[in-house]
Amino acid sequence: MLSKTSEKTMHRVRWVLTLGWLLLIASLYFDPVTKFFLDSSTTWSPFRLDPSSYLDPTKCPKIQGQCVVQDPRYMSAMIWWTIIVPAAILILISVGHEFWRRICPLSFISQIPRALGIQRKRKVVDVAGNVRWEVVTIGDNSWLGRNRLYVQFGLFLAGLSARLLFVNADRTVLGLFLLGTMLCAVLVGYLYAGKSWCNYFCPMAPVQLVYTGPRSLLGSEAHLKPKPAITQSMCRTVDPQTGQELGACVACKSHCIDIDAEDSYWAGLNDRGRDVVAYGYLGAVIAFYFYYWLYSGDWSYYFSGAWTREQGQMTHLFDPGFYFNGLAIPIPKLFAAPLTFVVFVAVFVGIGRLAEKGWCNFQSVQGRPVSSEQARHFMFTVFTAVSFWTFFTFGARPWVNRLHPVLFYGFNAL
Repeated sequence: MLSKTSEKTMHRVRWVLTLGWLLLIASLYFDPVTKFFLDSSTTWSPFRLDPSSYLDPTKCPKIQGQCVVQDPRYMSAMIWWTIIVPAAILILISVGHEFWRRICPLSFISQIPRALGIQRKRKVVDVAGNVRWEVVTIGDNSWLGRNRLYVQFGLFLAGLSARLLFVNADRTVLGLFLLGTMLCAVLVGYLYAGKSWCNYFCPMAPVQLVYTGPRSLLGSEAHLKPKPAITQSMCRTVDPQTGQELGACVACKSHCIDIDAEDSYWAGLNDRGRDVVAYGYLGAVIAFYFYYWLYSGDWSYYFSGAWTREQGQMTHLFDPGFYFNGLAIPIPKLFAAPLTFVVFVAVFVGIGRLAEKGWCNFQSVQGRPVSSEQARHFMFTVFTAVSFWTFFTFGARPWVNRLHPVLFYGFNAL
């Protein structure tokens, strides 16, 4: 959708979004504004907190039968987790990776070393004995190149576990978590050239892979454009002499999604870990939201948004991690949350693989045989749709549920 927008314009947009992100991080430590919307005297605010709603034992959100101790002064964590993150999912499935990766602050930040000319380089000697220095890239046949999907999906699951255990509500830790992620992007940008952060490390990449598919709803069709062309590519530079845009791809990944999403999708359909990401993502989404109930024993903990204002989140790491019908299971939360992800991801990967084979067999019986690639694509599509519906059944609810009924039902309709 933004493939034809000039790099100069997008450069300014990325600066604005990156500064906005830094401002949000700063608000985690100093926020004199949002407490006004939470104050019980601000009667027009849909986010206001009546003390009786979180102090009265008959009304308060509960964890294992006890009222959640909340800090009613800050909305920063709620804004981040229930507005910004769901907005990213909407962007990915509607306008796609070419929009997302051209505005993503982390993608932008990872290019700082390149912009400053301080990337790591290695010495290369050709057959004639000539020496040159070239920036380092990650080869497709390297260990990381072959296992990138496992690495990224593992980092994604680790991030979800960290949310449940450390960063959902603790504003200090959340700020450090976000700043640490930015520093990691800069470090990878120094160590490896091109879009290596996006292609090999970014935990958001598996989510992008699931929701983009061959292309998004409103994405451009780079596979139909004449070659060579910049098309969807985020890797661009501007010639200082002519002002003309040029491709700046350093071939950090073959069949790169930044150049042609359709080609990348079909070329990587059978990559190692591709089915784990496609099927395991649905398991991870269900595990993440279901764990709020498994841990607290009450959906009010999640839907009230109390988990974004909970005080002392990390003091509960060794509390019972599961709670059923008034019975606490003595597995510490520190281990229970990751265990939930492992079980759900494994189950849904197994279901997806069996569904692939079952669809092939069913179509053959019906006299309409399909290839293994067609069956895989069909099941990827089904799992993606269910993942999207599941995510938005929960993802933005802590604030959407507080809106005027017209807006609430409008969101559901969308």
